[in-house]
Amino acid sequence: MKRQSRLAMPKGWRFTISAGDHHAGRQVFVDFECYKCHEVAGEDFPAPRVEQGNVGPALSGMGAMHPAEYFLETMIDPNASAAWRIKHHKDEDKGYLGADGTSKMPSYNDTMTTQQLIDLVAYLKGLTAGAHQH
Repeated sequence: MKRQSRLAMPKGWRFTISAGDHHAGRQVFVDFECYKCHEVAGEDFPAPRVEQGNVGPALSGMGAMHPAEYFLETMIDPNASAAWRIKHHKDEDKGYLGADGTSKMPSYNDTMTTQQLIDLVAYLKGLTAGAHQH
C-alpha cells in the first residue's frame, strides 16, 4: 500500500484571490499614484499627464471584463498583460510599451504588500460602469 504524501494537492484545487476591501484599494490606487497612467471615469483623480501619452489603459468598466486573478497577474507581471494586449488589440496605440517592447508599468513587487495588492484588485473589480466588449 502506497502512503499518500501530506503535500498532495486537493483534487480540483484552484488558486483564487481572497476578497479585499475596495475602499482600501482605492487608497492604494491613490498612494501608488496609479492615476498618473490609468484613467478612471467618474473619479476625481488628477488626469494622466499629457506628455506621457497614452501610457496605461483606461480602467473604467474593466472590473466587469476580467477575473480578479487577471488584475493580480497584471500587477505582479505587467508584461503578461502587455503580451495579451499586443496579440488581441493589434491596431491599438501601444503607448504602454517601452522602446524594448516591454510594459512601461513598473513592478510593485518590492513595495506593495500582499494586502495592498488584494485590496487594489478589489477596487479594480468594482470598476464596472462603462464596460465595453472586446
